[in-house]
Amino acid sequence: MSPLRRFLSLATISLGSALLAACVPSPDDAAQLNAGQSLSQRSEHGLVEAVVSLSSPEISRGPNDFSITLRPLEGSLSPVLTSVDASMAAHGHRASTSAIERDGQTFRVLDLDLFMSGVWQVSLGVEQGESADLVQFSLDVP
Repeated sequence: MSPLRRFLSLATISLGSALLAACVPSPDDAAQLNAGQSLSQRSEHGLVEAVVSLSSPEISRGPNDFSITLRPLEGSLSPVLTSVDASMAAHGHRASTSAIERDGQTFRVLDLDLFMSGVWQVSLGVEQGESADLVQFSLDVP
């Protein structure tokens, strides 16, 4: 292999690795969530603010339950939590909740099975009237 080809090949691999690393959240980017510490996150389009709390003392590998309160930032209609999904892009893993129960503006998310240690990207689908939005955050599962 010529020196120029070798250089271009190494440069391509290095650039690809750097781009992949930039797309995968690190544990430092993950929310710190436990019984004493909630997460407050604004939706992508500013429709709602979600306050996420754990039902157990610590996040753990396996099924986890969450309490999610949605506060409207626009309009007067009550927002609705329509979906909860999690993914590990690096491994192609996906998880979703078995049930979402509503109590006013608070939603109880049951059995989100974070079955592998590492960083999970969690997506909350929300609707308010005719508008839809997404709340996203990362969790580091020990």
